[in-house]
Amino acid sequence: MSEWIGTNLKKDGDHETWAFNLDGAVQMFKSYWEKSYWPLLEHPPKDMEIAVVRAENSDRWDPDVVQQLECLASREADGSEGKVSLHVLPKSGHWVHVDNPKGLLEIVAPKISSLATKP
Repeated sequence: MSEWIGTNLKKDGDHETWAFNLDGAVQMFKSYWEKSYWPLLEHPPKDMEIAVVRAENSDRWDPDVVQQLECLASREADGSEGKVSLHVLPKSGHWVHVDNPKGLLEIVAPKISSLATKP
């Protein structure tokens, strides 16, 4: 994690400053509490797949939310709407890209690859 934090610093004269837009980060954090994406997950646009990755060991997932996502992911598709898929990433906590990068790649690579082959 210290390596990742270090990548967010830049040299400014004799000292280090944050390389990212702090105001933008604050706005994104506030929007997390203000916006609900349940309507999108419940009715994804036709031909869209929304893939959700849940860290196996994360303490950030409310059991009711997990149950709702599992229910959405198991719905029968009728072709009128898109699809939601749910993937559990083993051996990972909140920082999925740090805890299990290979497992995360195994989940997202086929999705990215399929986008490259679409016309």
